[in-house]
Amino acid sequence: MFNFLKLSSKKAQASSDTRLQQARKARATLGDDFFGGWEEQDAALFAKYSAPSAPQQGKIIDYFGIRTSADLHPWASHMAGTVNASPPIPDDQLRAEAIEYFATLDALERAPAGSFTVAEFGASYAPWTCFSAVIAARSGRKDISVTAVEASKYLFSLIDGHLAENGISKDSIHVNLINGAVASEECTLYFPKVANAGENGGRTETHMVDVDYVGRAVDHEEVRGYRIADLLPQGVTDLVHVDIQGMEHIVLSSSMDVLNRQVRCIFIGTHSRKIEGELLELFHNNGWKLVRERPTAFHYVQDRQEITGWTTRDGGQYWVNPRIA
Repeated sequence: MFNFLKLSSKKAQASSDTRLQQARKARATLGDDFFGGWEEQDAALFAKYSAPSAPQQGKIIDYFGIRTSADLHPWASHMAGTVNASPPIPDDQLRAEAIEYFATLDALERAPAGSFTVAEFGASYAPWTCFSAVIAARSGRKDISVTAVEASKYLFSLIDGHLAENGISKDSIHVNLINGAVASEECTLYFPKVANAGENGGRTETHMVDVDYVGRAVDHEEVRGYRIADLLPQGVTDLVHVDIQGMEHIVLSSSMDVLNRQVRCIFIGTHSRKIEGELLELFHNNGWKLVRERPTAFHYVQDRQEITGWTTRDGGQYWVNPRIA
């Protein structure tokens, strides 16, 4: 009995050591992506829409053939003139992670064969608007409608150029660009002034503030706030992409009726653990199905009053509405 127990103990220890080694390897390999947000089968979906491309001076070209001016990513100037031949798993090594690409392509496949309608809230230079339009056109769809809403006047001014360098024009599809912010009601809001493409992460405020939610001294500009109901086109929107820096629950909870009626799929960038829980409860209680999820990562900073300011890596949730076939 003693020898058996000793042998069993050795086996258990070996198994424990192997598991620890695997965990260490995964953490070292995936880094901040240790929590995932993607599945192995996503690679096949990505490959279906890949587009091998030749390099172009001053451009960063992704796995899907989307061209982005290196000027839009000043932190990645070393990538200018390169093509990323790898699928965006766990991320695209530039700006976005697998979960966002999966959400867009999955929404495309759930949409009618001849059309695709997308709205991007908190659009920056509208990368998901552009990606959606390019992929939808490449799939043979003729009825394509995209809406991009961005609060920053500077970032909004970059949208036309990014669409144009990827062959998207208002002559070929329906494009609706709005310099504004999504809100729970029509109102005047204030957004941090942006001076270059490297300044991301601003959040709308209901009044002027000297210091933002992460402790930065900021100047603001006035921006109009729009209800989601006033931003969506008539009929079904196949995908809503939301990245509004901590305002997710406030805005979306005020618009659940229209989301339930008109939106097939929604991707939400999340910016705190609290917001994640609120959204999980909100969409689950409204009958939506959670397809992919990736939690935020945070670092506790005692002197920041808002927990959104603790977040060091945004999370994401991708939901599908069973009411819309």
